[in-house]
Amino acid sequence: MKHLEFKEKYLKSLLSGKKRATIRATTNLKPGDTVFVHCGGKIIGKAEIESIEEKLVEELTEEDARADGFSDLKELRRELRRLYGDVNNKFYVIRFRLEPFENAVLPHEMYYGSAEADLLEIAKKALEKLNLSKEEKRILEIFINCGSIKKAALKLGGIRKRKVVREVLRKCSSELCSKKENSTERSS
Repeated sequence: MKHLEFKEKYLKSLLSGKKRATIRATTNLKPGDTVFVHCGGKIIGKAEIESIEEKLVEELTEEDARADGFSDLKELRRELRRLYGDVNNKFYVIRFRLEPFENAVLPHEMYYGSAEADLLEIAKKALEKLNLSKEEKRILEIFINCGSIKKAALKLGGIRKRKVVREVLRKCSSELCSKKENSTERSS
């Protein structure tokens, strides 16, 4: 599932429904996508992307500003300038409908089963116990040598490779849990 991330300062306006849009310089989202919404390092809910409009700064409206949680268009433009510098580029107005979780979830818990899950231990056990592709083994070995997802991504070709590293770790975590459950069931 895709993700939409916000700074912690937007938590109240997201949860209250005041913030129903975000304006971004780039996006990989499409109308109809369901995304996890992150705020302040936690996943606070799921949102459905209702619409995406491409606009130049001068095409942004007061309604766009209010939907993004700003008091007016002037405040929105000031924030865009602060975030992006040159605001002569196009932007994407992404409108969404948030369904907050009852309790926020740490991403680590959601993907690896607990906050205590040790990713290095998962990687080592996966290399030892799972039938992996050459590429998956290579990624895990780089991760173990680097000690972090970010550093492994940089070694693999850039910060955007974090997604690849996370996907391999999630797959391994899931398969290791399945193996553990199956062996527990057989011994019962």
